[in-house]
Amino acid sequence: MITRSSASSNLFVYGTLTDKHLVYQLTGKKFPTSSASLRDFERRIARSGYPYILPHSSSKVEGLLIRNLDPESLRRLDRYEDEGRLYFRKTIAVFSRGRQVACETYVGNRRLLEPGG
Repeated sequence: MITRSSASSNLFVYGTLTDKHLVYQLTGKKFPTSSASLRDFERRIARSGYPYILPHSSSKVEGLLIRNLDPESLRRLDRYEDEGRLYFRKTIAVFSRGRQVACETYVGNRRLLEPGG
């Protein structure tokens, strides 16, 4: 069963946003977190050196689930990630604390981030 709060969002992160201090700098808030894993995605490194993920069967990405993000904090993280250009925020499900949890994540724009893209 997938669980999700309607008043807030959960966000799976796997790169720079796993740094809780950075999240605080960007949002001015602290959020509860837990370890999480995302199945059928693969973590890659862009030409710029930043990580991104793409769908890939039988792969798994380890990361952090940030819980209970308010809409304004999520907008600030979207700006940081250049959502809509470098990354696309997608709804997914991860496994955290032995349960499947609905959340969102930033999937890389293959055209801009892949070597030779």
